[in-house]
Amino acid sequence: GDSDVDYDENFKFYMTTKMPNPHYLPEVCIKVTIINFTVTRKGLEDQLLGDVVRSERPDLEEQKDRLVVSIANDKKQLKDLEDKILKLLKESKGNILDDEMLINTLNNSKVTSGMIHGRVKEAEVTEKDINEAREQYRPVASQGSIIYFVIADLAVISPMYQFSLSYFARLFNYCLEACEKSEDLPTRLRLLNIYTMDFMFTMVCRGLFEAHKLLYSFLLCTSWLRDSGFITPLEWNFMLRGV
Repeated sequence: GDSDVDYDENFKFYMTTKMPNPHYLPEVCIKVTIINFTVTRKGLEDQLLGDVVRSERPDLEEQKDRLVVSIANDKKQLKDLEDKILKLLKESKGNILDDEMLINTLNNSKVTSGMIHGRVKEAEVTEKDINEAREQYRPVASQGSIIYFVIADLAVISPMYQFSLSYFARLFNYCLEACEKSEDLPTRLRLLNIYTMDFMFTMVCRGLFEAHKLLYSFLLCTSWLRDSGFITPLEWNFMLRGV
């Protein structure tokens, strides 16, 4: 109305909803910041990849974590140097060349900047090598992500079928520990995929009605075949709609 209301710039108001895909009017959207915390297939796959590598190659995952922190710190140091120089330039009075502090800071920052740039480049090359090694384990993470979204979709069949992501993550990590070991990487990946699929099917089936177990099996199978390219989108559409 016509009355003044005190406003504090530190005030924040958070609202949450359980709706998976909420829609808001345009006039609402321009006044708020909307954050979607919904799990995506790619996001979950990357998370599971981290779990797999942490279990299979803990040295690799620890090295990657250290690199990420190192690169972030170096880039922050570069940003701080730039800010310091800009601040000195702004506060400088008269002839810049007569400002001894500014000249010394510029010389020191040039040397430091060169060292940091060199470290960042080396770290990025190392990170690329680590990522290439991690990518070898992606098939296991990819299949795990497929299985989770099949399990999550069971709620469409019956609201009784609710399986949390944390529950799935515990089962997945158990599979990494319990599966038969092998020094040969392709063999190990194949064993992990077989064990994970079998274990997840068995555990989830315990909570399903008998009439829905075959449907669950069908969804697991077709989801994997579609992801692998054995079933094309056209064939899947024909199977569902007959057109």
